[in-house]
Formats: sequence, C-alpha cells, structure tokens
Amino acid sequence: MNFDITDLDSGVLSALGSVTVFWGIVVAVLGILVNIVFAIAVYRDAVRLDRTRTLIIAGPAIWGIATLFGGVVTAAIYWAMHHSRLNPDIPIASTENEED
Repeated sequence: MNFDITDLDSGVLSALGSVTVFWGIVVAVLGILVNIVFAIAVYRDAVRLDRTRTLIIAGPAIWGIATLFGGVVTAAIYWAMHHSRLNPDIPIASTENEED
C-alpha cells in the first residue's frame, strides 16, 4: 500500500484552511480591539496630564492616534516618557531615612 500526500482528500485540506483563516481573523480582531483600548486609555491619560504639566513630543490627540496604530509598544513608550523617572518633571524620591 503506497501512501502519497497528493492522495489526501481535498475536503480535509479545505477544512484545515478554513480553520486557519478563522483563527487568523479572530487574532486580527483581538489585536485591533487591544489597540483601540490602549489608544483610548493613552488619550484619556494624556488629557488628564495635559492639565497639570506639558506633554512630551505631542498632544493628547497625537498620542492617541499614534497608540491606535502603534499599539502596546507606543503605549509603553508613552508611559515611559510621562510616568517613569525618564520624565524630568517627576521628582526622585529620597531613599534616606529621616533621623530625629
């Protein structure tokens, strides 16, 4: 009995292709939703921060649009620039204990 890969039923191959396309669409939709959620969160945070201090590089709308297209990486860059010690407006906390 000889087995040849070309003898596979085309129904099996088409079902496998359909499943692959389905999961590709699911992953793409989830990726888009994650980008939208991060963009909204960055925009809201940028609006809040813009009231108290100057945003670095761009305003809230630009940060929101950049995060919409750049996703989690852009949101991480935004956070590092505005909420970490990379931002010169954020004071460095003292690690020394006060002695009376």
